[in-house]
Amino acid sequence: MSIEIITKAAWPEILKLQSDVYLLVEPESLEVLQDKWNRTPKCCFIYRDKEELKGYLLAHSWNKELPPKLFNTLPKETEGDILFLHDLAVASSSFGQGIGSKLMKHLVGIATGLGFKEIRLVSVQNSELFWQRLGFKPLSGNVCRSYGVDAQLMWLKI
Repeated sequence: MSIEIITKAAWPEILKLQSDVYLLVEPESLEVLQDKWNRTPKCCFIYRDKEELKGYLLAHSWNKELPPKLFNTLPKETEGDILFLHDLAVASSSFGQGIGSKLMKHLVGIATGLGFKEIRLVSVQNSELFWQRLGFKPLSGNVCRSYGVDAQLMWLKI
C-alpha cells in the first residue's frame, strides 16, 4: 500500500474511479480535474494497493470564502492560503479500510509543511459525518447547486 503524487499516467484510472463512486453528483471532465491538479500538485495523491488504484485526493490553493464552482476550471488569481479539498474518492470495494483517513492524514502533513492554515471542502453524497469524524466543522455559506442538494461547506484549522 502506498500514497503517491499524481502523475499523468494515473489519469485514466482516476477518471474510472470517479465515475464509479459519484452517483449523486455528475463526474467532472479530465480538463477540470487536471486544472485543480496543476494548481497545487504537491497536494494531489493516489492510494494504491499493489498495482490497483483504491483512492485519490485532489486539493488546491484557494483565496475565496465560497468554494469554486464544479465543472469549471479555476479562475485566475485565486491562489491563496486556504487549501480547498476538491475531491476525495475511495473505491467502494475498499470502504472501511481507512484509505480516506490515510489520504487526509497525508494531506494535512503536506499542507502544514506548505504553510496552509486551513482546509475547506464541500461534503457531498451524505458524507458530512465522515468529515466531522476527521475534525471538520460546518460553515455557513452558499454552495453552488451543482454540488447537490445536501452539500455542506466545511473547514478544518490546521
